[in-house]
Amino acid sequence: MKIRHISLAILAFWLSACSDFLSVLPETERTVANFYKTPADYNTAVIGTYATFKHAGLYGTGGGSLIWLGEVSTDNTEYGYTRTPVSAIGFEIEDLNYSLSNTYFRDAWLGHYQGIARANGILDRIGDAEFDAGLKAQYEGEARFLRAMFYFNLVQLFGDVQLITTEIGDPYATADIQRSPASDVYALIEADLAVAEEKLPATITAANAGRASKWAAKALLGKVLLTQKKYAPAAAKLKEVIDSNAHRLMASYADVFSASTSFANNKEVILAVQNKGGQIGQGGGFYTLWTPFGAASPDFGVSGGPGDGVNKPTADLIAAYEKGDVRKTASIATSYTNTGGVVINEPYPVKFIQTGIIRGESDVDYPVLRYADVLLMYAETLNEQNQPAAALPLINQVRKRAGLPDLTAGTQADLRLALENERRVEFAFESQRWFDLKRTDRFVPVMTAKGHPAKPFQNLYPVPLRELELNKKLTQNPGY
Repeated sequence: MKIRHISLAILAFWLSACSDFLSVLPETERTVANFYKTPADYNTAVIGTYATFKHAGLYGTGGGSLIWLGEVSTDNTEYGYTRTPVSAIGFEIEDLNYSLSNTYFRDAWLGHYQGIARANGILDRIGDAEFDAGLKAQYEGEARFLRAMFYFNLVQLFGDVQLITTEIGDPYATADIQRSPASDVYALIEADLAVAEEKLPATITAANAGRASKWAAKALLGKVLLTQKKYAPAAAKLKEVIDSNAHRLMASYADVFSASTSFANNKEVILAVQNKGGQIGQGGGFYTLWTPFGAASPDFGVSGGPGDGVNKPTADLIAAYEKGDVRKTASIATSYTNTGGVVINEPYPVKFIQTGIIRGESDVDYPVLRYADVLLMYAETLNEQNQPAAALPLINQVRKRAGLPDLTAGTQADLRLALENERRVEFAFESQRWFDLKRTDRFVPVMTAKGHPAKPFQNLYPVPLRELELNKKLTQNPGY
């Protein structure tokens, strides 16, 4: 079983973004005053917070902001659509020519703050809840973990952001909240994850697939520390995950993303966005929506297409795979056969393939944290502490699974570039490329070297115009 994301309409009274509130409810509806009473109430609230992953501003099927801002803005992918006024917002991301009104920025801001609002609602009340202490600890740990993840995305995308740590019931209450320094946001993230790793369970059962474990909290904290260049503590935290033996690499790269791989057998995925087909509003659509624009093929689902061309692999990404790398064919198809039997040479992602499905109804989950990421992050922390020889075996674990020979000893600078490319091909289409290039201060040099007009100020995205208009105390990022 997977987490079933409950209807947002049912929970609208508390599952609101900071600026969207329901003022009146019928007497037959649940309200905040009578909702947070039982363990089932809190469980419902926590599941609703996980549901934020499917918001359009995060990993919403096909058009999720993190797909656009994490992949299409880089040398990994492009928008394979026809340039029209309708597609302009997508090409703004590909062209690195951003407008403040672009809906991908707006949705990213709103979606993450919606998740934060949900987590805050739980955290404001869980201390007074009167039920099993173990359940209380788990629900608090989950709320803190999710709030930390939402803030971590926000601070990477936008830099200084509004720091809101309690539930807000007034739709105008955020109008005077200014942006807090990124350092304060990171301090909250670290504090939340420190609590989460102590309160979350070490093992997640199949019935609770999709929920965070203590190893998810430790892995995320390791990434948070690495992003801040706190290499020694990041290394220590990531090593805890490795030493736990709770997770490991799958023998087959393709099986990591296969709908036929059971939760019990997939020990590589530490946390994933859960998808469940069946026309219940919980299916995933990455595969069918990422197929070539306007294409029709029996492989693209029961309707045979057409594709939307989102996240089209660039020629540069295809060339980044070494000869013999099994990840290439597991991630990218370079052609398809249309309904007329004609082979069309056009690349598209197949990492999340599930043929014969109704459009948007895939069972394939979308990974957020994987053990391969832990290994490569740990290697990065060691290399940045001038221990390239210690980093090599970790990288080579990932390469061996990919069918590639071991890397041999090199300088710290050599290993930085090797890690950069290893992460690129290992996590293609998983919304990591922009975050990796930003973390390593490589976004501008990599993109400009490949003919993309990247500017230093684009290491942050613009604060959405909507937020600036609603809150005159918000300031814009330099350069926009």
